[in-house]
Amino acid sequence: MTMFRLFKSGLILFACLMVNSAWAAPNLVVKQPIFDFGEVSQGQTVRHSFSFNNDGDESLLIEKVRSSCGCTAALISAKTLAPGEGGEVQATFDSTRFRGAVTKTISLYSNDPRQPVMKLYVKGKVQEVLSVVPAQLNLGQVSSGKTTVVQVTLQNHGDAPLNLDKVQTSSPFLVAKLPAGTLAAGKSTVIDIQLTPNSDQTRFSGYVIIPAQGALKSDLRIPVLASIQK
Repeated sequence: MTMFRLFKSGLILFACLMVNSAWAAPNLVVKQPIFDFGEVSQGQTVRHSFSFNNDGDESLLIEKVRSSCGCTAALISAKTLAPGEGGEVQATFDSTRFRGAVTKTISLYSNDPRQPVMKLYVKGKVQEVLSVVPAQLNLGQVSSGKTTVVQVTLQNHGDAPLNLDKVQTSSPFLVAKLPAGTLAAGKSTVIDIQLTPNSDQTRFSGYVIIPAQGALKSDLRIPVLASIQK
């Protein structure tokens, strides 16, 4: 009887150990996985630190950190966290080439069996400094040797004037004309864009280019497309 009880107790102890071993695991927890930066002006850089914890009972290993286009992320704590320890990921978003609502994703890959990939989000709205309407010109079919004139409207949403004297084009057949060289803050102006293709062309593709200066952090390009009839 005694041997049977000892054997039974041993089985119970073994089962308990197996259960505890089966459930022992790291647990990656992020209390605030979404950071909303609100509204920023185009060209501003947004930085934010995401905090996370290992709420499990085994060591947590952060295997890698990946981010979507436009956002960079770096682990600024140890890759291995003991149970109860915390860490941080620094996210940096460069708004230079974005406008309107944006959402960028950062992925944490770990040995957490319940959630091996944890998603973090940086979101908000980018207010462009200089808007163009329309943003692209498709002139359709135009005649070779004849000048086609169209207009685009520029709006300065920034708080400083923009110098438009150096507006350029990517082709000698494309000309951009402005009524004034400086666009005051909060004001708009109209650019006359003229295309005079030659007889050797069947299609035209070019740009009107506003070089970066002042509040603009990168060149602004207005695509111009057309089919040419001889």
